[in-house]
Amino acid sequence: MMNEAVKQKLEIFFSEFKHLTFKKGEILIRADDDPAGIFYLKQGTVRQYAISKDGEEQTLTLYKPIAYFPMMWAMNDIHNTYYFEALTDVEVYRAPRDVVLEFVKKEPDVLYDLTSRIYSGMHGLLTRMEYLLFSSAYNKILFTIMNNATRFGTQEYGEVHLHMTHKDIAAFSGLTKETISREIKKLEEKGLVKNQNQLIIIKDIKIIEQELLS
Repeated sequence: MMNEAVKQKLEIFFSEFKHLTFKKGEILIRADDDPAGIFYLKQGTVRQYAISKDGEEQTLTLYKPIAYFPMMWAMNDIHNTYYFEALTDVEVYRAPRDVVLEFVKKEPDVLYDLTSRIYSGMHGLLTRMEYLLFSSAYNKILFTIMNNATRFGTQEYGEVHLHMTHKDIAAFSGLTKETISREIKKLEEKGLVKNQNQLIIIKDIKIIEQELLS
């Protein structure tokens, strides 16, 4: 969890720059476009994804407050090849790249927080790669649901509610919708989840984790 002092510094810094809002489905940054600056996510969820030569989308990561991106481009001048899409209505501030870099360099605690985020994200990415490379379709879906439920699920009536469609799961797992439908039906038959109108209801996230490790 972000240090409150760091959070406050980021809030104060970015709030001095351009305030923007995007509706669900709108693109903040397009692949191969030079980003207009660094986006600081105040509210909502943003998806970073790539599109294959066959036109298939692959979700790489999701951003939720507090986050700012694209830092690979900002810090290393790496050409941006990804799309950044609003998964919900989002509110952001956009600051010039050079000004953000100067701010990060002058604030050791902000730089430390950013470094910590990078390593945390790397751990999540490596774990996800491991499941995608070596696991069955059943476990790939289990991991996708558990990972997203932990980060983005909401607690309601003692359950975890996750708004995620079969298309969303396909973009995370690389599986076909037909395979996803079949494997989720197995999860429902085991009583691990309920799938209702683009909403996945999880009775107990710990049971999902145990199932994944078994």
